[in-house]
Order: sequence, then C-alpha cells, then structure tokens
Amino acid sequence: MLSYPPGTFIPIAIATHGLVGLAIGYAFDRPIAGLLAGLVPDADFLLPAALGWPFVHRGITHAAVAVVALAAAGAVLTDRRTLGALTAAYSSHLLIDITTPKGIPLGYPLLDERLYFDIGISGHAPVVTLAFWLVGLAAVGFSIVER
Repeated sequence: MLSYPPGTFIPIAIATHGLVGLAIGYAFDRPIAGLLAGLVPDADFLLPAALGWPFVHRGITHAAVAVVALAAAGAVLTDRRTLGALTAAYSSHLLIDITTPKGIPLGYPLLDERLYFDIGISGHAPVVTLAFWLVGLAAVGFSIVER
C-alpha cells in the first residue's frame, strides 16, 4: 500500500485542500476566495493546545456551524460569487475530511459524535490525493487558458 514519506502528510493534505479550493474558486471566478476557504478549516492547527475542545484540530472549524457562520458573514460582506466560492470551497474541505477514519464533528454543538463516511478509501490516501491534484490542476489550467 502506498504511504507518504515521514513528515509530509500534513503539508500534502493542506496543499490538497488549497488546490481543491482554488479550483472551486475559479469556477466562481473567485480563485483566491476559494483557495483561502479551502485552507481555513485547518487554521485550527494554529490554535494553542491549552484552549482544548472545541478549539483543536478537527474541532469547531470542521463543523457545519462554521460553514453557516462563514456563509452568514459572506452574505453580509461580499457578493454572490465570492460567497459561493467561500462556502463551496470550505465545504469541500469538510467533505474530504469526513471520509477519513478520524471523521469530523459535523453536528457540533448539537451532536457530540464525529461523522465518518467509509467510502472504502480515505479522502487523504495517496491515490485519492493524486486524483485531487490531477483534477484540480487540470481545472485551474483550463480556467487560466479560458481567461
């Protein structure tokens, strides 16, 4: 079975979320908004461990409440295309992470359990990551050429 070289999983996973977000952002003609929204859920890596739950990796930033808060703020502060890019890219991050054994607390704070969809292969498995990269790069390249 393929695996990542030691110390490369987290940077590769973060880059994958960024690339998927960027590709989604291009679909809305808002690539930077998509890129940033694809990365924002993992900003929880920057939070001090002393804060504890739910301010840990795959805590509140990986819950539906975060998507709703982002959408509400975006609806007030920005245009429809940017709002679409933000919510779609952020949601793509959660959809990828929900297919990993750790799952995500999608229903937090209403539900305590983590949600995990077993699709037979992890959303961060090397072969799946390669597919995300190929499709993401193709989508970005197509969008750039079409401009």
